[in-house]
Amino acid sequence: MVQPILPQVKNIVFLMLENRSLDNLLGWLYQDDAPAHVFPAGSAPVYDGLQTGSFQNPSYTWTGALQNYPVVPVPADLAGDQDRVPAYDPYEELKAEGSWKGVMNQLFGTQDEIGGLPPAGAPPPPMQGFLQDYYATYMAGWQGLDILWTYTPGQLPALNSLARSYAVSDRWFCSVPSQTNPNRAYSVCGTSLGRESNLNATAVEQFDAPTTFNYLAQAGKSWGLYFTDVWTANQSYTEYTFPRLSQAKTNAEIATLPTFFTRASAGTLPDFTYLEPTWGYGKGVLFRQGTDYHPPTHVLPGDDFLRSVYAAVRSGPQWPGTLLIVTFDEHGGTFDHRGPPAGAINPDGLKGASGFNFDRFGARVPTLLISPFVRPSTVFREPTGSQYPLDHTSFVKTLLRWAGVDPGTVSMGARMPMAPTFEDVLAGDHVNDGLPLSPAAALRPLTPTTGPTAGGPPAGAGRPLDAVFDGIPFAAIRAILSANDGLAGIVEAARRFRLDPEAFEGRLTAQ
Repeated sequence: MVQPILPQVKNIVFLMLENRSLDNLLGWLYQDDAPAHVFPAGSAPVYDGLQTGSFQNPSYTWTGALQNYPVVPVPADLAGDQDRVPAYDPYEELKAEGSWKGVMNQLFGTQDEIGGLPPAGAPPPPMQGFLQDYYATYMAGWQGLDILWTYTPGQLPALNSLARSYAVSDRWFCSVPSQTNPNRAYSVCGTSLGRESNLNATAVEQFDAPTTFNYLAQAGKSWGLYFTDVWTANQSYTEYTFPRLSQAKTNAEIATLPTFFTRASAGTLPDFTYLEPTWGYGKGVLFRQGTDYHPPTHVLPGDDFLRSVYAAVRSGPQWPGTLLIVTFDEHGGTFDHRGPPAGAINPDGLKGASGFNFDRFGARVPTLLISPFVRPSTVFREPTGSQYPLDHTSFVKTLLRWAGVDPGTVSMGARMPMAPTFEDVLAGDHVNDGLPLSPAAALRPLTPTTGPTAGGPPAGAGRPLDAVFDGIPFAAIRAILSANDGLAGIVEAARRFRLDPEAFEGRLTAQ
């Protein structure tokens, strides 16, 4: 054990959302002004958002000419789909099977697809491949330009209000230039065990590695995991995907989200609270709506969920000693202008299937620190003198040190012990009365923004499939949506699942 950090923080609540870059959700946060405080002191006083330049991506026109298309706010004339951009789920894996489509192509591509991994020591990527990687011929109407559309503060009021009222990082990178499972593994285990992408389209896999939950429990911290969706095997995503977590159930609770809200109101939250949103997923106009911000679903339900989580914590008796951490697992293929740096530490010497050496961070994602100990209007980066930027292993290291655990004594790989932490962003006494957001308040109206005329949404836009999937585990929903493009096929697959759910789930977990 070592001397704990953040002694003023008695409770930490952690919420990881899905698949959005910093620019996509918070690019215009300080369009008209500058943050009141920056950390570390003396670092750039300007927020590194979209107001810092004129950003664009190249693509070929139908005549074969090369044209640059601008990164702009989401247009205001999208007939009810203003909060469902992009309209399709972009590539999320490091390298798409059978091609080099994927995150590395988004980072290093131009109007042309890359042909392989960049060489070791390559400079930061130009971030010019998002449009080329995303656009497909079936994207009528918006012509793929929606990948370059970014939300304004008026369009996502809860997230942007919290970012301005507390602290947001403009230098927080996800751990892997890839998708959900590897990045969530880094945020829980400090490593993805050499997996550079999800093992399969269903995302059903397990990481047999010690977790933050295990070490917090060993240090005497209580914890709770609260969720909505059954993922598979009658477990939540986090419990199933990280099986060693189940060895730390002493002084722990795994329950559904209503229990979290009840405990927040009663002042009985555990020392560490981990929240799962309702998962969303889909293809184009056929999607299952969630509260996780995941493309191509609507983001306002996620914004409202964030508001309700904050309001529950803010109005609860434990608020005076609480830190609420809000972050995203990966950028999900959405545009960001800041290239992630190289020089990341490979945690266990393993290489990915493409040869990736885990030596480059992924794209920037929004990360907020919300607490009465955080000065309003703060932007934070890695501490002065840090060799590395903040990434998801910084969560692990900060939590361990908060619990008095020496990061160098745990079995969580070589990267986490070297990661920077963020305790110095928090003051030692109350400096923030908090923004009063009501969980019962109606969503605020969308603020009209300027932007190009988009030509309207795709035909049939906005068709969530919640009723079709009622009662079906989420891993099975992903499998059904991945295997079927049409509504009739999806409905029939859901019917077959209900006839024999055990056989269907058995095939998922056997992959």
